[in-house]
Amino acid sequence: MLVKVGFIGYGNMASAMINGLLESGALSSSEVIVASRTMARMFPLIEKWEDIEITDDNCLAAEKSHLLFICVRSEQVLAVIDEICHLLSTDTHIILINSGVNLRDINYDIPTSKVIPSITIQNCLGLSLICHDVNVCNSKRKYLEELFSSVGKVVIVDEERLEVGTAMTSCGPAFIAMFIDLFAKSVEGKGYSRDEALKMITETTIATASLMTTGYDPSSICDMVATEGGITERGLFIMQNELPPMFNEIVEAILSAHRSTCHTIGSKS
Repeated sequence: MLVKVGFIGYGNMASAMINGLLESGALSSSEVIVASRTMARMFPLIEKWEDIEITDDNCLAAEKSHLLFICVRSEQVLAVIDEICHLLSTDTHIILINSGVNLRDINYDIPTSKVIPSITIQNCLGLSLICHDVNVCNSKRKYLEELFSSVGKVVIVDEERLEVGTAMTSCGPAFIAMFIDLFAKSVEGKGYSRDEALKMITETTIATASLMTTGYDPSSICDMVATEGGITERGLFIMQNELPPMFNEIVEAILSAHRSTCHTIGSKS
């Protein structure tokens, strides 16, 4: 009987998902099984959630799970599915968590969806992108979407929109964190320590985001802060000239890498 929610692979994103889903109460620890070749990496997990089942056997996780997350690198996904395919049925719902594997590359008639989460899911915040293959029934779709709605917001997208969406929502926390870090470094030694600057800029970032959730858009916030000829206007002038080419280059680099991975994996399927 398939009673578990399984995870094959235990990297940073799997850890964030598992801890977020357990902290939110969406899953109980006794419902979860995690498979990883490196058992020692999961020891902190079972110290925190003692009822979780851990194993180094991917097949055991597959055999027990009605919902099975494949949390390995894109280039390893097809090999993992080949390894466990004899244990899967139409009752199993496979979830891929990276956008580098296309649904058409899964050569088995197994209900498959893709979830692109954010590392912020561990704090039950952020946004997850979900798309479903045509063979995923409504009840499976609803269960998955409600599960991730418990740890943030969910947006249902077509698969062809996932690569750009990934740049915004899954890669985004790293870009925002680097902005905060570089901003803090730029004022370090000018009356503030780096730690003081990090705290102040982080709090300002959170507060600014809260304004945007209440209806303010970026332009209106800039207009409220920047007076004509003032110091903010000078800073914005530099950003408006220098940041657009940089962000265009970042997005193009992400899309190029994504397409290369999809092509490589697609040629092997």
